[in-house]
Amino acid sequence: MKRKGFNYSLIFLCTVSLVFIDTILSEEARRHYPFIWSLSLIPIILISYMYPKWKVIIVSGVFFSILKYSTEFSQKTAPDNFEMHGLILGSLINWSIILTVGHFIIKSYKLFLKVEELTTTDALTGIYNRRYFDFFMEKTIPISKMGNNPLTFLMLDIDHFKRVNDNYGHQCGDEALIHTSNIIKSNVRESDAFIRFGGEEFAVIMPNTDVDEGLIIAERIREAIEKSDFTYNNERIHLTISIGVSFYNGEKVEEFIKKTDNALYKAKENGRNQIAILIDKNLL
Repeated sequence: MKRKGFNYSLIFLCTVSLVFIDTILSEEARRHYPFIWSLSLIPIILISYMYPKWKVIIVSGVFFSILKYSTEFSQKTAPDNFEMHGLILGSLINWSIILTVGHFIIKSYKLFLKVEELTTTDALTGIYNRRYFDFFMEKTIPISKMGNNPLTFLMLDIDHFKRVNDNYGHQCGDEALIHTSNIIKSNVRESDAFIRFGGEEFAVIMPNTDVDEGLIIAERIREAIEKSDFTYNNERIHLTISIGVSFYNGEKVEEFIKKTDNALYKAKENGRNQIAILIDKNLL
């Protein structure tokens, strides 16, 4: 945020300075320094860096071109042919630099997004991974505390997943994970963070969601998976899932995870294919 504020200040300062310098320069000085407006590249590159989109880059270039010519023609003495040729040539050079720099900025930004996606996305299921979970919780917990907003956490685990791997092979296990993740994904909201927590475990973090609403979603997921039709090599394999549910109550993230994991363990201990809720230290 501080860096953005500094960039905006620098953009404003460069823009004002350009107009001021061009205004105070004598006619003779302007003849000798026709490329003074090349300094406009500084704010344009800063804007491109902050908003790496072609539309923004083009609009920024057009704005400074208009500013350049309107400032020049607002002088008492209109530019002569020599000055006009210098201005036009300067504009062509500036635009070639703007388009070249813009190309590399956008290309670098797309590469950055791709790398970021690879580091926060599970390769098998295409959903977020544990790394993203840490980022999300780091951002969500303070918001929940400041606004006193409810936060519910679901931990989900495929029942007898080892048996699926042992009986049908790991390829079947991978297909089961994809199948399960697709069902869960279709039953959570866009505002929720759906994550492959590890192995056959998934997690759903639901901001602005109380336990009652979280339970409704958890039951919808459990029922959808139980009723789903998962087939591997023309053989139907019955899948079920156990779910632990907990409500954030100001504890550390590690304790919040442990609390939800304890609820999941209780769901499995009670016979699997069910939901267990833990509020503070009380299982319901």
